[in-house]
Amino acid sequence: MLSAPNLLYELPVEVPMLDPFEVLKALHALAAVDEVRAVDVEKFARIIGAPLEEVKEVLAALRRMDYVSFSGGRVYLTEIGIMKISSLFC
Repeated sequence: MLSAPNLLYELPVEVPMLDPFEVLKALHALAAVDEVRAVDVEKFARIIGAPLEEVKEVLAALRRMDYVSFSGGRVYLTEIGIMKISSLFC
């Protein structure tokens, strides 16, 4: 008797990466728009329900684009990040 192959084990499983623009929108919604109102990265990951390491990777990419900045373990939108998120709503 032949059985069907177990596709679960034969196909690579890709976990979708966290959308960087959703991260920007979440920071904006939390009013993390300057150093004083920066949000703790670990707390931010819990708030958006994403794995901490994935959040850190996305934030690092956003930092390279000058959309976010860090102050200690806290993150906030830069002026460029605020303009970028504002342009998404227009």
